[in-house]
Amino acid sequence: MTARESCFFRGRTRLPYAATLVALCALGACTSSGAAGEPAASSTSVAPAPTTTTSAPSSTTLTSAAPSPTTSVDPVIAKIPAAARPHTQEGAEAFARFFIESLNEGATKPDATALAGLFAPGCKTCVAMEKSLQELKAQGERHAGSSIVVSRTSSLTFSTSAAQVLIDVQQKRVKVLNSRGSTLRETASGPGTFVMTLNQNGGHWVASKLQTAS
Repeated sequence: MTARESCFFRGRTRLPYAATLVALCALGACTSSGAAGEPAASSTSVAPAPTTTTSAPSSTTLTSAAPSPTTSVDPVIAKIPAAARPHTQEGAEAFARFFIESLNEGATKPDATALAGLFAPGCKTCVAMEKSLQELKAQGERHAGSSIVVSRTSSLTFSTSAAQVLIDVQQKRVKVLNSRGSTLRETASGPGTFVMTLNQNGGHWVASKLQTAS
């Protein structure tokens, strides 16, 4: 985190948010079929008379159930709103707003996985936010409401694989509650502006850098 970013978090417009980057596991169900029981053996008694007996051959047809089709859905893409998925300028801006909304959700529940898969490990500010949400979760604390409100987004640069979005935000003063609902403190209030750098990864946008505007 740069000195400028650090000042933004410590000063009047401090944004004490975080989200946890976790590995999302897909759970697969294993099915097994037991072996079919073999038919009981039959005994044939031979008549004393010299007669010939002919028995029709028995045929056993084994059928196996057709495997059920499975659909693999990327859990990250699944949680991204439709408007924030396209590789377009509008899609990049919608993703930036969704990122902040997820940040709010992570603090109000709290949910340490709110930003899972939405940022790259190299995003230092995102990692700092991650640690803050982990602390909220560990201490049983949560925000009483959404603290960061996006007032405006605008594109600075754009290509189908990368983009930069300017995010104007207003931080609201909200209570930070403990597990019993008692007020511990309040968040600071004030305006702020982020510059989010986005890249395509895994077929969707991710935040690769998040810094305060000059």
